[in-house]
Amino acid sequence: MFIHFQFDRDSYNEWSMEKPENDSVIRFEKESFVPHKPTDYQNLRLTDWKTSSLYFNYFKFISILIFIYLSINQFKKVLKSVSKLETFQRTNVRAFRKIGYYCLLIAGLSFFSYWEFNYYSKNSISISLNILLIALLAFILAEIFKEGNNLMEENQLTV
Repeated sequence: MFIHFQFDRDSYNEWSMEKPENDSVIRFEKESFVPHKPTDYQNLRLTDWKTSSLYFNYFKFISILIFIYLSINQFKKVLKSVSKLETFQRTNVRAFRKIGYYCLLIAGLSFFSYWEFNYYSKNSISISLNILLIALLAFILAEIFKEGNNLMEENQLTV
């Protein structure tokens, strides 16, 4: 759809989208209307979407999806090792650290929003506390699993 939209915007004349919203607790945003506020600005026409904003949002969305996919893969590795009773392995420590880093990257990508249409523009800076808490939890679990790995290795040496 993204590629088709670049070549044939006219086929999307009937499509519209709602004004972009951000549900973050901490946010700073700026809205502007050029030259004046339209009567129906809540529904924005897709064909009015500026190309730079379209590309920015597309690559941001794809990047976030990739990092979510990578995080889920790392979590699946942890679940497999736990099911094999290999819980406190170094691979699990690395997996939780990677999940934490991926979540920090997702939070960084989500930090800035840029939407621009012919008559409407919205820029915002927001901090997603949910994803930062998930990153913190992943780093804490990495340290717990690291300590469990150290205790397991010490136990194997004493036997």
